[in-house]
Amino acid sequence: MIEIRAFQRQDGEGISALFRTVYGDRYVYPDIYMPSLIGWRNARDEWHSAIAEQNGIIIGHAALWRHHADKQTAELAMFAVHPAFRNRGVATQLGEYLRLAASRLGLGTLTIKMVSSHPHSQRLAQRLGFYSTGLLRDYVPSPFQSGLRESIILGVLPLQPRPVPLTADDSRDDGWINLLKEKFGAAQIPPARETCAAPVEIALCDDRVDVTMNISTQQMVDEISRLPARKLIYIRARVDGALMSLRPRLRRAGFTDMGLEPAAGGEWFWLLQRGYHPRQLDLSCPIAIALQKTADGDINHNARA
Repeated sequence: MIEIRAFQRQDGEGISALFRTVYGDRYVYPDIYMPSLIGWRNARDEWHSAIAEQNGIIIGHAALWRHHADKQTAELAMFAVHPAFRNRGVATQLGEYLRLAASRLGLGTLTIKMVSSHPHSQRLAQRLGFYSTGLLRDYVPSPFQSGLRESIILGVLPLQPRPVPLTADDSRDDGWINLLKEKFGAAQIPPARETCAAPVEIALCDDRVDVTMNISTQQMVDEISRLPARKLIYIRARVDGALMSLRPRLRRAGFTDMGLEPAAGGEWFWLLQRGYHPRQLDLSCPIAIALQKTADGDINHNARA
């Protein structure tokens, strides 16, 4: 019989061994290969690992990952199931266990990253109640095939109300906006406001440039637009009135809308990307399909411009 239970201090070695069996040395988060670090992160409540065990052997793992930026949100991540126990509902049981744990912890939102090339991860997220809110194209090196990059679907499960600050743009066929409003509810777009954070933050992750816009101004948009055209660039911009007025400027610079991502304090980031390979993804969620359709339309429009 398979038992689902909480992490115990001695589990680190078994978790690392499981990930080496499933992913080899290619898993995207290297912490998982260090048993002492697994224990340390669980002790600090950064991770809340759940274990699937049979006859004293760890055959499955998943975790709630609480990022520092938002205390009310956790990512449901680091799924691994031993090949001998697949197609037996182990991942679903782990996800359900952690979803209940998240409610007990008083969390308001769960997120999940689904690998677009693996339909199983999409079906798992849908069974657990997640809705797709964003596409992350060419996001990380593939843990399954060397030399390739994986595109990710961002899913969100609101444990407490989390309306999206969106209005339909009458000049565009943004079906994904209306679908998100149906699932999450809608709120007014907030006005621009001052923040103690840096106006813009830039980080290099592998071959990806991550840009976080905490304040949206025309000067900032123009400077971001002049970043190297051949780079894969991700923009996360806080949704407010200033950003919405500047979105057309970003689209003219080659950026495409890729959905929304939760931000701290119940707010949302608007996602835009440039420099990814525009191949068709195998998607099952209607929101993700609508996002891909919008992105394809942006690319075709920019090619004609």
